[in-house]
Amino acid sequence: MEKQDFKIVKSNKVTEIGEKQNKNELKPIQVTPPNHLSVAAKTLYKNLYAEIQKAGYLKYIDQANLEMYCTTYYLYLECEDAIGEYGVWLKDGDGNPIKRAPQAIQLDSCIKNLKSLGFSLGLSFDSGLRQITIKEPPEKQSNSPLEEAGFGAEI
Repeated sequence: MEKQDFKIVKSNKVTEIGEKQNKNELKPIQVTPPNHLSVAAKTLYKNLYAEIQKAGYLKYIDQANLEMYCTTYYLYLECEDAIGEYGVWLKDGDGNPIKRAPQAIQLDSCIKNLKSLGFSLGLSFDSGLRQITIKEPPEKQSNSPLEEAGFGAEI
């Protein structure tokens, strides 16, 4: 086996990117869905983007997780269609189930990934509840209008 020499190359792009990220705020999430997403994933992206904008806590750094969430959702839909067409079980010649079908196994994987990605993106019910803040009740006024007028006050 030959010994290979490696060179360390400095790139101006890396320093430029680093400088851009250090300025003020993080970039917002891309408005339009990326072209590499499927039609179903793009539709979900558009719908989620509107909700994400309302919450305002996701930034461009979360973009990859959002894309994976949308793609996994598309795969989930594909698995549901395959299960509807072929069923959950692989069957022998007599029609007896012998093992779980690949689409059922993939569906389980999609569900786990959706839950995990959804949690990291704040797209679950309980994560929405975490955003609700409980305000302190206003201090109760001890002075009633009668007390202010001098009724019931010590003289």
